[in-house]
Amino acid sequence: MKKITILAALVASFSMNAQLFSDDFQDGEISDWTTIDVDGDGENFTAYDPSTAMDGAVYHLSSESWNGAPLTPDNYVVSPAIDVTGATDLLLTYFAGGQDPLYSQEVYTVYVSTGNTVADFMDDTITVSFNEDLGNDPAAAGELVDRSLDVSDLDGATTVYIAFRHHDVSDQFIINFDDVTLDGLLGTDDNAIAGFNQFVDANNNLRLSSVNGNIETVSIYNTLGQNVLTSSIENSSASLDLNAYAAGVYVVKANVNGQTSTFKVIKK
Repeated sequence: MKKITILAALVASFSMNAQLFSDDFQDGEISDWTTIDVDGDGENFTAYDPSTAMDGAVYHLSSESWNGAPLTPDNYVVSPAIDVTGATDLLLTYFAGGQDPLYSQEVYTVYVSTGNTVADFMDDTITVSFNEDLGNDPAAAGELVDRSLDVSDLDGATTVYIAFRHHDVSDQFIINFDDVTLDGLLGTDDNAIAGFNQFVDANNNLRLSSVNGNIETVSIYNTLGQNVLTSSIENSSASLDLNAYAAGVYVVKANVNGQTSTFKVIKK
């Protein structure tokens, strides 16, 4: 099912992180994406239903490097235009994996650009990209692994496109992508409070401290605007364990000595 949504609602008088684009390919077609067969072999990205679905999924965004004989793909698939007007802290997340555990050394590049042509994707002044050989990650052999790409260099753009390229590989099998999502922060009112500090440590604990009065309450919201935690602190410091929550971006609202601060955190 295609899902293209912008979260415009205000929660507790502040805007927050929005899911700007999402596609899980469960409708079994990619007609709103554009395929580009650079190598001209007639093979390209498709919505693929593997006989043994990875991670319980059904359809993936897929491209082959073997189909009865070795292929040498140079295939692109490009998302529809994504409106990112007013969004900041852009973050792309997706899953990737090699279909066959024994032939999973698939190579790909993912791009996010303000243009939608091959030339645009090669232009690093308007494009953020990430390249990977999945053979270097044993977890991606026959499974889907989660990936994220910081796209904040494109903050201020009005329209962006996501592209996946399958290339520089031959005689493996199939590369799969799924759950492609672009998030961005819309209109968060980030009010700095003197003496208030926050950070997420290496153990995914949100550390909060205040030197000018108590931290009264803290609320945490996910990318759908849902409140996942509200805690009464009433102390000058606190540590909130984020390990129970899915990896991704969250918006935090902290009330400190009668003032309010909102800020983004990333749980890894």
